[in-house]
Amino acid sequence: MTDETQLRSLLRAAVPDDASSLDPQVVSTAARRARHRHRLVGLGAAAATIAVIGAVAVVATQGPDDDRAADSTGTTAPYDAPACPATLPELNDANMQVDDLRGLTSVRLCPDPDAAGQPGSLSRELVRAREAVLGGMDALVGDFAEFADQLENIEPFDPGRCAAIDFVATRQSLQFSYADGSTVLVPTAPCSPISFDDHAVDGGFLADAYLAALGEQRDRLDYTRPYEGPLSCDQWTAPSPARPGREHLIAAVLCSPQTDAAPTSKVADLSADQLADLDAAWQNPGEVAEDLNEFGENNCTELQDAPLTLVAATDHGDVIRLTQSPCGFLNWNSWELGEGKAIPTTLEDLGLD
Repeated sequence: MTDETQLRSLLRAAVPDDASSLDPQVVSTAARRARHRHRLVGLGAAAATIAVIGAVAVVATQGPDDDRAADSTGTTAPYDAPACPATLPELNDANMQVDDLRGLTSVRLCPDPDAAGQPGSLSRELVRAREAVLGGMDALVGDFAEFADQLENIEPFDPGRCAAIDFVATRQSLQFSYADGSTVLVPTAPCSPISFDDHAVDGGFLADAYLAALGEQRDRLDYTRPYEGPLSCDQWTAPSPARPGREHLIAAVLCSPQTDAAPTSKVADLSADQLADLDAAWQNPGEVAEDLNEFGENNCTELQDAPLTLVAATDHGDVIRLTQSPCGFLNWNSWELGEGKAIPTTLEDLGLD
C-alpha cells in the first residue's frame, strides 16, 4: 500500500460514512462555524476598503517593502502585506490561539526555510534563491469570504487521527495582520491544535485552507510578480497555490536525477523556444494516467528510480518542479492530495532528452 493510499484510508476512518447527520455534536459544530463564517464575511468588506487604501498608500510612499520590484498589473496589495518575522518560534513555544478576527487585513504564510539548512551552510546562490522565494510570496488580502468558507469546512481537531500518522514537525506559520498594526502568528504544523473561538482545527489543515483561498484570490484579482532569483536544482521551495493553466512559466532548468552516489545537478537551462513550448503545455494540463502494478502503485508516477526533473519559476513568484514520467508526460504534484496533473509534453518533445 502506498503512502497516499494509507493516508486516504486514515482520512476515511476519521470521518465514517455512517455518521448520523443529526448528531448533536455535529449540529453544534456547524452552528459555531456558521457564526464564525458570518463574522469573517462581515469583516471582509471593511478589510477590502482598508487593503485598497493601504495599496494606494504604499504606491505613493514606497513603505517598508520598497525594495521589491514594482507590480505592472492591477494591484500590489497581496505583496504589500506585513512581512513574516525574521525568526519563527519553535513549535513548543508557539502561540496556538487566534482570539479575534475583527479588523483582519491580511493573512500571510510564513514558511520555514531553515528546514532546508541554515543560511551559513548554504551557497550564495541558494541564499539568493531563498530570499527571492520569500520576497516574492503573495498574501491573502481584502475579501476573506473564501478563507471563511475554507475554515468552515475544516473538521474539528482529532487527536486520535494524529496518534495514527507520522508527520514532520515544522515552524511554518500563518501570520494574521490587523488594521491596528498588530499581528498574530500561529503554526501550521500537522497535528498542532489551533483554536478559533471555541473550537480547534489541525494546523496542517489550516495551511491547506489558506492555500485554497489564496488560489481563489489569484483567480479573482489581477496581479503578478515574476520570480527574479536564480534557479538551482537543489534550492528550497515554498508551498504555493500555483496550478497548471493559470500562472505562466517564465524560466526553467533541467536537473539530473538524485542518487546515493551523486546529488542532483543542473543539466541545462531551457532556451526561449523550449520555455515557450513548456509553458504552452503547462496551459493545457490533463489528468494523470493510471497504470497500477500488483502492489497498487502507479507506474506512471511512483517510480523506482529518480527521474529527470524540471525546476521552473512562475509569473507569481512560485518555484515548482515537474518530473519526467515513463507514460509520456511531465508530472506535476499539487499541494492537494491526489490533485496532480499531467503536462502534455516530454523532455524529448522539448529537445531535452
